[in-house]
Amino acid sequence: MATSISSGLKTADALIATGRNRINGIILNGDGTNAASVVIYDNTAASGKVVDKVVLGAGHVHGDQHIFTNPILCEHGIYADVTGPGAEYVVFYGG
Repeated sequence: MATSISSGLKTADALIATGRNRINGIILNGDGTNAASVVIYDNTAASGKVVDKVVLGAGHVHGDQHIFTNPILCEHGIYADVTGPGAEYVVFYGG
């Protein structure tokens, strides 16, 4: 049985993985006041193909999550671009 690797809790844009990989899930939390989002790119930077976007409206603390029963394949890497003060996220990948 395959398992996921956790990016750990992140609060800034980050290169999650390089090369070919699979995204199994994403969790986004807000600060309870501001809107937040995290855009996931199939790349090593915030450009190129967007493979998912998680959005959380203003006023929400507990986040939104995308869990994939059929993981998303990224050919070039996994890059997360987060917006919103107080936003934090975790990307689960690999396996």
